[in-house]
Amino acid sequence: MKQLQLLGILFLFFYACSSDTAPGKISSTNNAHGKVNQILVIADSALWAGPAGDTFYYYFGGPYLLLPQPEPIFDIKHLTPEQLAKQRAQKEFRTILFLADVRDNNSSTAALVRQDVGEKKIARIPKDKGYSTIVGKDKWARGQLLFYVFAEGEDKLMENVVKNFPPIARRINEADEEVVKATTYQAGENAALEADVKLTFGADIKVPGDFRKAMLNTKTNTMWLRREVRDANANILIHKRPYTNKAQLTKEGLKTIRNEVSKIVTSNQPNSFMQINDVDLPMLVENKMVNNRYTLQARGIWDMANDFKGGPFLSCLMLNPDDGYLLLVDAFVFAPGEDKRNYMQELELILDSTSF
Repeated sequence: MKQLQLLGILFLFFYACSSDTAPGKISSTNNAHGKVNQILVIADSALWAGPAGDTFYYYFGGPYLLLPQPEPIFDIKHLTPEQLAKQRAQKEFRTILFLADVRDNNSSTAALVRQDVGEKKIARIPKDKGYSTIVGKDKWARGQLLFYVFAEGEDKLMENVVKNFPPIARRINEADEEVVKATTYQAGENAALEADVKLTFGADIKVPGDFRKAMLNTKTNTMWLRREVRDANANILIHKRPYTNKAQLTKEGLKTIRNEVSKIVTSNQPNSFMQINDVDLPMLVENKMVNNRYTLQARGIWDMANDFKGGPFLSCLMLNPDDGYLLLVDAFVFAPGEDKRNYMQELELILDSTSF
């Protein structure tokens, strides 16, 4: 959910109004529906089939980093205003985005935007930009997030999409986070396993209740946590070692540590072991802070030496200056034939709970 480079944008928050919705009120007591990472786009057919629609799909439907098979950042569904009027249940979708050229007087989407946003806000479109993005909430249902992305002309609309994709994506991810958290911890937390992790590594990690300890390798000081369901296995590796030099906190250093640690993961094939596969896809690394601790984070794919298995992984190598140790918390998924994006988002949430 945090892979995007964030750009600044000034959002104008308001309660969207229309002829059937009084200011500050919603027209339904129902809760908004829809899964995480889903966007319902309302746009005219001609605009959606043209360059503006292609631009929107290129960014919002682009590949989620990094997965073995391409999966989009967001699942996108399109309706025209006329279709939306006939499918009233769609009005209660969790995330709705209106995409409109307000210079087109024949556009039904532009008419909806004008109705909700108001002519005064339309008139205040910065003349040097020619576009604007406004955020609304709870228009037709509780917990609903709405974006009004509009411009004077299709070229300016495409520019709006490009410039404001990062903050819009960030805002959607923030709104989805509570749902992701509820799904991840639907079985509560495994207090006994959390205490085990604390005792072994001196770290606090919020471990979901359906995770179990698959292995504790005392030789390598590594713990393997696992959750098995019908379609996918979600896994977490935790490892601690002394911090000896700066080279450990580099891309190659993280790769070396991760490959050493993951060798405890094997299959039923002889001489098999897990390893990073940065030949088919690159391993992407970034520096970040996790709960005020310097962290080197890597995303990539893994495969099994001497076997035909693989999947995505996310590694966080954290420095604890208080005791001079490095802590590696690594998440990986094995889900052949299944989408993996949402599983990785859940695991990232767990890794981001790490503190010491």
